[in-house]
Amino acid sequence: MGALEVALLIIQGFLTIYFTLLTTRAVVLLFFAMRYEKKLRSLGENKELLARRPFVTIMIPCYNEKNVVERAIESCLSVDYDNFEILVIDDSTDETVEILEKWARHPKVRVIHRSERKGWKGGALDEGLKHLDPRTEFILVVDADQVVPRSIIKKMLAKFTDEKVAAVQGRSSSILNADENWVTMAARTFSTLGFAVEHPGRFAMGGANPLSGSTMMVRKDVLEEVGGFGDSITEDYDLTLRIYIHGYEVVYDDSVRSLTECPSTAWDFMKQMCRWLEGRVRNFRKRFKDIIRSDKLPLRKKLDLALECLANTAALAAALGSISWFISFVTGVQAPSFLAFLGLPGPVQLAFSTYLLVGYPLVIFAALKKEGEKRTVGWLISFFLAMGLAVPFSLGALLRGAFADTGYFYRTVKTGRITMLGEFLSEEYVMRGGVQAPYGLEGSSGLGLLAGLFTRPPNML
Repeated sequence: MGALEVALLIIQGFLTIYFTLLTTRAVVLLFFAMRYEKKLRSLGENKELLARRPFVTIMIPCYNEKNVVERAIESCLSVDYDNFEILVIDDSTDETVEILEKWARHPKVRVIHRSERKGWKGGALDEGLKHLDPRTEFILVVDADQVVPRSIIKKMLAKFTDEKVAAVQGRSSSILNADENWVTMAARTFSTLGFAVEHPGRFAMGGANPLSGSTMMVRKDVLEEVGGFGDSITEDYDLTLRIYIHGYEVVYDDSVRSLTECPSTAWDFMKQMCRWLEGRVRNFRKRFKDIIRSDKLPLRKKLDLALECLANTAALAAALGSISWFISFVTGVQAPSFLAFLGLPGPVQLAFSTYLLVGYPLVIFAALKKEGEKRTVGWLISFFLAMGLAVPFSLGALLRGAFADTGYFYRTVKTGRITMLGEFLSEEYVMRGGVQAPYGLEGSSGLGLLAGLFTRPPNML
């Protein structure tokens, strides 16, 4: 066997082991996701905290969100809770400023304008911490394009069952415009995989379930202890790591579902994914020593974080596989199959190859079915097409996260378009004001008045 054949065999062996780990991780998470409801019920509810009605500040960080911010404010004002305020931290340079000036006159809404985007979203949230009502005990972060359920505060407060719970993460359902085009279909599928499999699976298995940056409630005292939200381009993940390093827990409550929209152009979706990837890799690198040394972080959570970091390097593995194939194609040198090199019988090789080929798609299929999607082919095709096109961009993001110390927070444009609302609207969701109406009745203003005409879909609420 020549040197090139040996090199190709080593690469093939590495990729086989790598994708076996990733596929097995996804399958294991799906298994635990099926046991999630039992784990959540075992926590019970903090009825004493609910009875005390602690003061909650709803923070909405905002940057040029003229199409959607009124919709978010309206839904937050409609929550089934009375002891709260809405604090909008605005960095806008467009008409959003004038829109928010009108809302600032509302007795439950305060608006803070920043002249620069220092620290990005995390910096805006940290600025909000300086202006909290002194009564604030819990902070609920909501993105400007979200529509929150009326029960969001009560449900989340109920899950702070002991002093170790620092935060409760709800589900962001990227559904409002999910079938607009192939990009939104891919983005919705990506989100569904995270919230239907990864979040519940990691929570149920006792892993380090992450915060996602919105539809999340955090204790004010814990935020002060761990150093606030921070200035990372993925402030949610950096906060997650600091929370676990300090020995706290994050509860995932899938029953709290905010409706949100998907990026509608390929460029916006790629930028969003690359920001998430770059920031998470950088956060893990910077916090790695603290993670390893923390005696408050169980081994199971350390391993979970390590496997997540490994999953974030998929673009590098895909690029390595492409290079290997290209070299083999150009030179005509064919390395023996790694499975054959190990001496595995033919049927075993076939079974193993089938597992690697269909395992991950089946996990995504199960995630879509879990959300109630009846037709999955289009969603799957869109997802894998987007992931394939994203490889070179993701590779760049991975390298920036691994070697650069700073990044840029690319804003994902929110259009306010709604294409799937009729399937999911119920009395839990109220929308008025800034709803856009490019699709006839879906998106018409005053939707909150129609909410009572819809029944709660079993697959959504």
